Amino acid sequence: MRLVYFLIVFFVSHNLFAKEHKGEVKIATFIEPPFVDVVKGQFVGENIEIAKLLAASVGLKPIFIRCPFARCLTMVKRGHADMIFGLRKLPEREKDLLFLNPPYFNQHYPLRFFTLSSKPLSINSFDDLKDLTVGILRGATYFDLFDEDNSIRKVELTTRKQLVDMLLRGRIDTFIEREESIVPLLPTEEYSQKLLLANYQYDKSVDSYIAISKYSAIKTYAQPLSTQLKNLVTNGTIKNIKMKSHD
Repeated sequence: MRLVYFLIVFFVSHNLFAKEHKGEVKIATFIEPPFVDVVKGQFVGENIEIAKLLAASVGLKPIFIRCPFARCLTMVKRGHADMIFGLRKLPEREKDLLFLNPPYFNQHYPLRFFTLSSKPLSINSFDDLKDLTVGILRGATYFDLFDEDNSIRKVELTTRKQLVDMLLRGRIDTFIEREESIVPLLPTEEYSQKLLLANYQYDKSVDSYIAISKYSAIKTYAQPLSTQLKNLVTNGTIKNIKMKSHD
């Protein structure tokens, strides 16, 4: 009897998550310049422009919901939001998410380890991380060697700004991120004076995907959205958006 009750609750709750979308697509949005930022109270960036083009192609209005990365991912996995940008395609994520094809860009910016200028550390190889406390973004994945190494002391934080603040306060020894997402968080002079980039870096490119919740009514648009995404990739639209953001 309990099993029957559980199944009823399960299917009812997921049907509620997949309710009518009312002409909107709710996009879980985390701050990660230059892909997403907030300027004068408005979302801007590469992902925002691409999202607007995709939504318009299927007659939907994009609604951007700001959230830390881990919460964004959870919201989409549970159907509380419809779509998310900038994910690695992983088997454990495919249980709850539909990934649009093709990937909308290939992330080629290296992952760097940041340290304090006032407390220089030698990080010349992966093994040099073993005795350090490393800040990471909650819910994020980086590269398998690092993600799967449980011997490294990792401190999960909610935002990239918290990673910077914790390092500046000496609460962590280093943190891992892409430089272009950290530079905008500090004034140029403060960035150059207080932060250093370790010699060791991870410089292998990775595909970046847009995903839709399997518990969202928007999943019925997966195929036309993938078709439009392919058009935007092949006709150079996304490339032009990225070039413009770096001007």
